[in-house]
This record gives sequence, structure tokens and C-alpha cells, in this order.
Amino acid sequence: METVARSKQRRSLEDEEEEELTDRISRLPDAVLGDIVTLLPTRDGARTQVLSSRWRHIWRSAPLNLDLVRLTSFKYSRCVRVSASEITWMLSAHRGPGRRFCTELQHLELHDRCPAAVLDGWLRSPALDNLEELEFHYGFSSLPPRPQLPASVQRFSSTLRVAKFAGCSFPVGNAGALHLPVLKQLSLMDATISESSLQALLGGCPALQSLLLSDNSGYSRVRIMSRTLLSIGVFPGPSDDWLHHLSTGGRLQHLILEDAPYLERLLIFPYASRSGYAKRMNISVISAPKLNILGPLYGNLSTVEIGTTVFQGPRLVSFMTVAPSVKILALLNKEISLDVVINFMKCFPCLEKLYIEIVLAGYQNGCSREYQNFVRTHDIRLKKVVLLSYRGNKSHAKFAKFFVLNAKVLESMVLELQKGIKLSTEWIEKQHERLHTKNRASRGVQFDFVYREGQSGLIAPVIDEAQAHDLSTADPFVGFHARSHIGYTILMGLD
Repeated sequence: METVARSKQRRSLEDEEEEELTDRISRLPDAVLGDIVTLLPTRDGARTQVLSSRWRHIWRSAPLNLDLVRLTSFKYSRCVRVSASEITWMLSAHRGPGRRFCTELQHLELHDRCPAAVLDGWLRSPALDNLEELEFHYGFSSLPPRPQLPASVQRFSSTLRVAKFAGCSFPVGNAGALHLPVLKQLSLMDATISESSLQALLGGCPALQSLLLSDNSGYSRVRIMSRTLLSIGVFPGPSDDWLHHLSTGGRLQHLILEDAPYLERLLIFPYASRSGYAKRMNISVISAPKLNILGPLYGNLSTVEIGTTVFQGPRLVSFMTVAPSVKILALLNKEISLDVVINFMKCFPCLEKLYIEIVLAGYQNGCSREYQNFVRTHDIRLKKVVLLSYRGNKSHAKFAKFFVLNAKVLESMVLELQKGIKLSTEWIEKQHERLHTKNRASRGVQFDFVYREGQSGLIAPVIDEAQAHDLSTADPFVGFHARSHIGYTILMGLD
């Protein structure tokens, strides 16, 4: 009997040792486990409580990452909603500090309760104390007035680092302006805010690094005076803007970079799926000496003023100032034109990357004395040229050929083919003949004919917030291209 008891005890110890060796994660400190749980989707984080007694208190005390957008799922083409009571329970059950709260109230089951009151109640929960990231969207409203910005947002003034306020309205004037001293990232989308309130809000964000203004109403002009901003993304609103007549102050018409000494990128979103092409907008660059990335500039953009150089649409009206800081330029042109691009290259003499999306077939881009004079008097520093919706016709080929024959440091030319082109070896060989690739100025250039099924384009048909705020990539168009063009096929390259 004693031998049997010892044997059982030995096996028990061996099992415990094996379990201890297997479950090494549970041996980590509570703080590390809390960080792991915080990174999980909300439901999965809460479910870790059932793993063992060791894990039971981790979720309740870990920094709360409550993403209600991920909680809402779509099955069989219908929205499976999360109830307001479920969210209230999560907030009441959690004892740890709040880190992130993200919601779209239009997808929540509110049982006819006022969305503004529900959101305000959630934001007052102790579980969200010291909140660092707040994103909410009341839902797209076709008619004003929109719900007011919750007054409870004020209590996060000393901790909030990321904020997205969408589908709401702001108090008029400076009295109710938010003061967010550590905020680094701000998105205002489908919001109603007056010009004075917007300026007061921006003035109350002394650490702001990236700003997105999309489809807002209540102001027609924005002056940027910030010594911290690195990136601005803007969608002024739809061109067929009937809501303009119902909105006090209208929509954005004039963006003025008055004093932005560290601004590196200005991204202009030309369209959004729900509202069509963007309306006309003027851009004045008074002082932005480090502006490195610009675009996409599109045909119906009224005026671009860079110092004393003025573009009206694609036409160069006055040329007195150059902007050597701009190295990445994106254009959305109805017709591909060397005249337009050469004018921009005169203004941006240090341009290294050029992205062009073409809408129409284009017109003649033959060689002229003006082009020859430009080549003789200017140093073309382009290293990369990307043409989207390339048709391979004479107009497009002549346009591309200009860079093939004259860009001496060109490293890459990417030709994304127009959908519907019938591909063949003969077609690609003919393109190489039309482009004169054998006579290329840069011997190290790589030519890629690229084809992709489905939607193409320089900018997605919806506002890409990540593209507007992601400062980790040196070229936001490359980063976006990689995310949205999965499935590319490189048909033929030439080394």
C-alpha cells in the first residue's frame, strides 16, 4: 500500500511539474499578463477569466481596451449588434484603468435610448479613468443638428493621446473648447464645428502631431499655426454639396498653412464612396519649409499657392517660388499631360517620387521645344514613377517615354494597367518598343507592368485614417498601395 501511495504521489508531482513547464505564460508577472490581455479583442480578453484562478483577476485589473467596433460583427449580410447593457456590464465589472474606448453608436443596440446620453454615461464610468484613446461616431446624419460632443470628454484632458470625434457638433466659441495638452492624433469626421471653435480646439492641442479633417461643416477656412504638426489629411466634402445650404458656415474651401515649421505631409483625399468627388478647395502654403509629401492634387482643385507660385487647377499662373522640400507628389488627372507635370517639376525641383492616376485616355504628349529646353536646364531627380490606369495607348506611352529617356537616376517605373486590357506577350513587347526602354537614360531602372483585378486607384474610395495618421512610413502612398493592392501580378520587368 505504501508503495502504491508513493507511486501516486510521484506521478502527481510529475504532472504538476509538467503543467508548470507547459504553462509558462501564467508564470509571468501580473503587469505583463495585463498587457497581453489588453492587446486581445475585447471579448477574448474577458474570456481569459475562465482559464484558471491565476487568470481570474487579470482582465478586471488590466488596462481596458474596449473596442465596440470589433465587437460588432456582420454575419450573412446583416449586422449582429451589441447591446448597450452588455457594454455597461463590461464597464461596471472592470476595475482597472481605461486605455482605449472605441465605438460606433449606429451599430449598437440602444433600445431607443438617446445615443448622446448613453455615450456620456459610459464615458463617466470609473473604468475609463485616465483614458488614453477615445474614438466615437454617432453615425452619419443627413440633416443637422448633430448630437453635441459629450461634456464628459473634458475629464480626459490630461491623459488623452488619440481622439476621433465623428458625427457630433461642437459648442460655438472658445468657452467650451477642449484643452488636450498631450493629444498627438486628432480626427474630426462628419462633425459640425465653427471656424472659431476649430481654431480654439487646435490651439488647445499643443502637442498635436497628426490631424484629419473629413467631411465637416460649419467652417469654410482653416488656418494652421502649429509648431508640432507633422501630418494633415483633409477631405473637404462632396462636390454636390446640398448640405452646404443647411450648414452654418458651409464646408472647407480654403486651407492655409500659415506657420507649420515641422509639417512634412499634406494628404488630400479626392473622394469618398458615400459622397462622391470632393468639392473645390484652395490651398495656400505660406510657411511650411519641411513639406515633403503632397497630394493627390486633382483637376477640380481650384488654386494651389506655394509662396508666390500659383496653380489654378493644372495651369501654372505664376511661377516665382520653388519648394525644394517636396520630394513625393501625387496627382489625379483627368487627362495625362506632360505640360502639367513639367510645371509641377519646375516648382518642385527635388522631386523623387511621382504618382499619377489617369482618368481619361489623354491627348497627344509629343516632344516639343519646351520639353527639350526643360531637360537641358533642369536636373530631373526622379527615382520612381507610378502610373495608375495605364492604357498603353500612344498618349500614355509618349508620356511615360519622356521619363524613360530623360530621368537619369530613375530606379523604378510601375505601370498599373487599366482594367480590361487584354494581355499578351506581344502586347508587352509592343509597350517596350513604344517606351524605348532599350534607350533608357538610367541603366539601372526596373520596369514593371502590373495588373490587378478589382478596384484600383491612388486613394481608396473611403477615407483611410491609418494613411492619414501613420507616421512610421516615409511614403504614405507606398504604404497604402501595399495594403489595398494585395493580389498584384508583375507581368514583365526589365533590368
